[in-house]
Amino acid sequence: MKPKELLKIYIETELVDILEPLGFKYAKSGPKFSRKTGPFTLIVSFCISKYSSEDYCIFWSEWSISSKDCKKWYKKIWNTELVNDVIIGSSEWNIPNWLESEHDYVVLSNSDVDKQEFKRFIHNVLNVGIPYYEQVIDWSTAADLALQAPIVFYGEVCDFYIMANQREKAKQILDYALERATDEDYEELKARMEKYFN
Repeated sequence: MKPKELLKIYIETELVDILEPLGFKYAKSGPKFSRKTGPFTLIVSFCISKYSSEDYCIFWSEWSISSKDCKKWYKKIWNTELVNDVIIGSSEWNIPNWLESEHDYVVLSNSDVDKQEFKRFIHNVLNVGIPYYEQVIDWSTAADLALQAPIVFYGEVCDFYIMANQREKAKQILDYALERATDEDYEELKARMEKYFN
């Protein structure tokens, strides 16, 4: 069985019935799940490793929160378009407390051990991934979570605090970022300082 088909079977027989009652919509074409809460959409998508083969599917999940509101706000403030509307995102292994198995990724081998392997993945989705991203309930919590990412985009964190009307926190983040900025980041951060605080 092709890797994509093997993963699809497990998603559609084991995961859809669990996530749909929680408000997630399943898109077969992705494959991915998405759930909108207020201005935020949580998306869980799946990536298959190029090292997969017949009856051997290595996969992992990618998590993100997107917001069209942020894109509109940015256009209004800066008169330019954001490339996309993703505000926070990471691979599963960057989510704190994500339980690992003997492999770095989830491995399905079209055998009896697959059920246990996928069960562990479902446990992580329900008990680690979803609760982690459910913390984002407003722009302040979006900023807080973005600060925990492996790579922090301080300009965006500042924007989220500005959107949350927390100007003092936004200024603190900019001051901190400007002190540590590389040449390529400095001008972007300085532009925010001038626009928001001068």
